Amino acid sequence: MKSKLAVVGGSTPFTAALVDAIEARAEAIPPHVLMLNGQNPESLDSVARYAWNRLSNLNWSIDWTIDMGRAVRGSRIVLHQARYGGNEGRRFDEEVALACGIAPDETLGPAALQCALRISPMLESTCRVLIDACPDAWVLNLTNPLSITTARMIRAGVQRTVGLCELPRVTVRTAAAILGQDPLQADWAYTGLNHRGFIVALSWEGRDYIRDLPARLCNTTLDGVCADEIAALGAIPTKYFRLLRGDVVNPQGGRALFLAELRQRILEELRADPTQSPPSLRQRYHAWYSESVVPFIEALSNPKPMLLEMNAMTHRGIVEEGRALVSTQGIGPMIGPTTPAAIDPWLARFVNHEQLLLAAVADPSHTAISGALAADPLVRASSVADCAALICRNLGYAVPA
Repeated sequence: MKSKLAVVGGSTPFTAALVDAIEARAEAIPPHVLMLNGQNPESLDSVARYAWNRLSNLNWSIDWTIDMGRAVRGSRIVLHQARYGGNEGRRFDEEVALACGIAPDETLGPAALQCALRISPMLESTCRVLIDACPDAWVLNLTNPLSITTARMIRAGVQRTVGLCELPRVTVRTAAAILGQDPLQADWAYTGLNHRGFIVALSWEGRDYIRDLPARLCNTTLDGVCADEIAALGAIPTKYFRLLRGDVVNPQGGRALFLAELRQRILEELRADPTQSPPSLRQRYHAWYSESVVPFIEALSNPKPMLLEMNAMTHRGIVEEGRALVSTQGIGPMIGPTTPAAIDPWLARFVNHEQLLLAAVADPSHTAISGALAADPLVRASSVADCAALICRNLGYAVPA
């Protein structure tokens, strides 16, 4: 009997990129029942038709429904990629960050905090459905802000939830290209939080090459991270580390409008020809499917363990990011690597902020929101009061006179 893979948030036409990634690795994954769930029946139908055209000849079965309970019931794996509030919600959150002079990113900063607060009731509703319909399923979470939504789902009782992000692996690929090495042969270690982590070891044939990177970079950067930053840290931060410099703000706004327009173009292309990958799909980065989601599905279907990146709850009561062995037997504990002393203050700062952020989302108030913003490395001290007041007014929380 085929295992069931349900996709919550499967009506977005960007799901076509998931279908493409599955097709590319189909020889390594046993055929599943792919069940798509979303709120828009017309979009669901278009995405399902595309999935059928690309995967049915590989013995995959395709189904779709707007009923989340039916979609996930009996699933072995659930991919949670719901965008609660749609692109309008994302734009609403981006406006908060822009008003505070901070990059409008949905995974970090004020936009992420407001997003986590805004979607909390809807996320809790989804968790109740998952607990009732598929209590033993592995839930692979992509919904941002990733670490907070993953933690909230676990705390709500969806215990087999892990957050997935491709960025550590993509960072290794980028570094390997600069070093002229094969990324598939790399031995590497990673630690941190989602979008706030570090490659702390990167070796080939027993030799660590991190110390060679600054000289290889010269006057260029590794995804915006400077050579002197890598040299000072003794580690390779992910690309979001550049936001900590406070010099990356898009005055034209965030990505919500672009994504809304692109979504419509892809949907039109799917309707016009459901047999071919939509050309406009290539205008958006979707590496999380090929580099993280599909490898995880493959690993959970394979008795031979694979070492993969994941976001999981730790003893600190927050979700942190690391690497673990994954197989049909389940997911092992994250491997804790040795870290250079220079990144320890950053890790401590990220952990403290995450704890305050999670506390604010669990029990929101002006005081808790202000505390989380004050601990946020992206937020200037001079902006905390105004930013906290804006978020509270937006979401209906009381603001002290």
